[in-house]
Amino acid sequence: MSKSKFNEYGKPIVVLTLICLVVTAALAFTYDFTKPIIDAINERIANETRASVLPEGTSFTQSDAALADGVIEVYVADNGAGMVVTSAAKGFGGDITVMTGIDANGKITGVSVTSHGETPGLGTKAMTETYLANYQGLDEAVLGTTIDGVTGATYSSRGICNAVAMALAQFEKMGGAF
Repeated sequence: MSKSKFNEYGKPIVVLTLICLVVTAALAFTYDFTKPIIDAINERIANETRASVLPEGTSFTQSDAALADGVIEVYVADNGAGMVVTSAAKGFGGDITVMTGIDANGKITGVSVTSHGETPGLGTKAMTETYLANYQGLDEAVLGTTIDGVTGATYSSRGICNAVAMALAQFEKMGGAF
């Protein structure tokens, strides 16, 4: 290859390759540096959410029990107050992940939506504290008969209700929280 051809074709390739290597190394370093921080923040938020949906629980231990369909994880309260089940069900914009607190008697103590892809303003109407408070005190026997969907957010409402039903099924599958 002549010198002019190398200047025309070779130099840009070398420069772009070096730029790509430097940027890749910078991204890898940033990822390695921030991942433990992000994981710690996510764990803290998850623990705070567990405490909010099962306020009687003082600390939680992850259960290694077999998981029911749609259940992501189960944490049992160390003081025997109940369990917190994270489950996911289909909503309008994708999966809705819900954390459900269930006391030792199988009654719902709290529900929190932890992630979703629903339409802001419309689908999120079913995720307000006021709406989610409707689940408190319910059990598997009355869940489907007492919760009404939110107008304009029917798929979201149904997704949340299905995720809560999956959590209650997990509770039953484990024979309760203990």
